[in-house]
Amino acid sequence: MNSPIATLPLYDLPEARIQTDALWKGLADSFRKFGLNSEPDSMSFKVPDALFRADNCYAETVFFAQICGYPLTHEFSGRFQVIATPVYKTPFFSGAEYRSAIVVHQQCEWETLAQAEGSRAVINSKNSHSGFNILRFMVTQLTGVAHAEEKLNKAFFRKVLISGGHRESLLRISQKQADVATIDCLTWSMLERYAPENLQACRILELSPPAPAPAFVTERDTSPAKLELFRKALQFACNDPVLKSVCEQLFLENVEVLEDNSYNSFLKMEKESIEDL
Repeated sequence: MNSPIATLPLYDLPEARIQTDALWKGLADSFRKFGLNSEPDSMSFKVPDALFRADNCYAETVFFAQICGYPLTHEFSGRFQVIATPVYKTPFFSGAEYRSAIVVHQQCEWETLAQAEGSRAVINSKNSHSGFNILRFMVTQLTGVAHAEEKLNKAFFRKVLISGGHRESLLRISQKQADVATIDCLTWSMLERYAPENLQACRILELSPPAPAPAFVTERDTSPAKLELFRKALQFACNDPVLKSVCEQLFLENVEVLEDNSYNSFLKMEKESIEDL
């Protein structure tokens, strides 16, 4: 494998690239302070060119990254070890758990997701929790279908589009090319702060059940001692007065170490959901 990389692709808005770069610099300094990454010059920090273009971010040896819980428990199952889960200071977080927003057009008169039956949905991709998995879970709860192997007599949505990312899904809603989408609530907060024009034609209809936020991860073979150093370094960085302003600008408040099986909740939701929308 190539030299190790670090990447923070999930909330890397181009409008907040300066803040993301500053966060990584602060994290890297903290990692070095705790004796991690002994060859910092050999490690590159990679960010994708567009929001949520994370497809190739994890192809190399990963020193430090952030990844959604759904791919973490699916295509990357067994590949990574969770260091900690970030806690973001927004109205949509409860500790290290986050929610997704069911989003519709501002002119939409619906009051609940149940009213979206027969409409057009837009999803990020089928390997996204906030952009797909949580929506099919919520639809399953509405329809009373208890298990994935049970099928709906008819599809809940008339049409399902795949946008490739949250920002693109919001564009489809704004342009009335789709009627409903599920958006990661931290993405919503980031856009509200850095690119509010993306939200002007949209509103939140309701919020999803909570789930563990996208995790900070490293390679699976990382030793317990090194993992503990990562955790101490992250907690130090989150409380470092030098980084305080950058963390606040990116809503990052702290990190929590969750129970080992916490991310299995994504598998549980999937098991209790219809197979597709």
